[in-house]
Amino acid sequence: IVIMDVVTDQAQDEYWRRARYRESDDPVALAYATPKIRHIAQIVDLNQARILDVGCGNGVFTSLFSEFSPHVVGLDYSDHMVRRNPCGKVLRGQAEALPFGTNSFDVAFVANVLHHTLDPQRVVDELARVARGHVVIVEPNRLNPVMFLFSLLIREERGGLRSSKGFLEKLLLSCGLQVLRCSAMGMISQNNTPAWTVPLLRVFDREIWCGEYLIAIAKQPELRRSTQ
Repeated sequence: IVIMDVVTDQAQDEYWRRARYRESDDPVALAYATPKIRHIAQIVDLNQARILDVGCGNGVFTSLFSEFSPHVVGLDYSDHMVRRNPCGKVLRGQAEALPFGTNSFDVAFVANVLHHTLDPQRVVDELARVARGHVVIVEPNRLNPVMFLFSLLIREERGGLRSSKGFLEKLLLSCGLQVLRCSAMGMISQNNTPAWTVPLLRVFDREIWCGEYLIAIAKQPELRRSTQ
């Protein structure tokens, strides 16, 4: 039994103010994010898509999505992170109550947010509401020893102890989505990976059970999409 201790929104905001994040164009940050975007693009058509990047942070995924489409919007709870995001369409808001109408986007994407929230199901419900096409989730993989230890030691990251393939699939299925793929990949993190190790770790930029991150891709049922 894993005992959870997820901290409050105010404490999380203070955590992000203290966090030392590599900038979105840093080579290590790009080595972390680019393989994940390529993996997603194999399943989801990103070209000219309306994409929402929830928990966009300082913009590493927002920037890469913008290479596929000019219709990318970023949202983050942390005002500090929003100010650091170089992309043009970024606003502050809560993932649990997205300030967008139903079916506003083709793709709703969220990375490394669910383990920081008290109600991950509500976040996924909101993603499903605003996405007429696909919902994509990136979360730490608790089966990875480094991620498990990181989640255990850092209070603000402790929600990662619940992060598993089955957990993400359940969240997606609970709001009526069809799960297309859920797999782990990669051994590079945006902030904690030393730059000199990146060439060695690129060999893990593929699906592997002990990868540091889970990527879950789901879509709206065809019946729902065809009637809207």
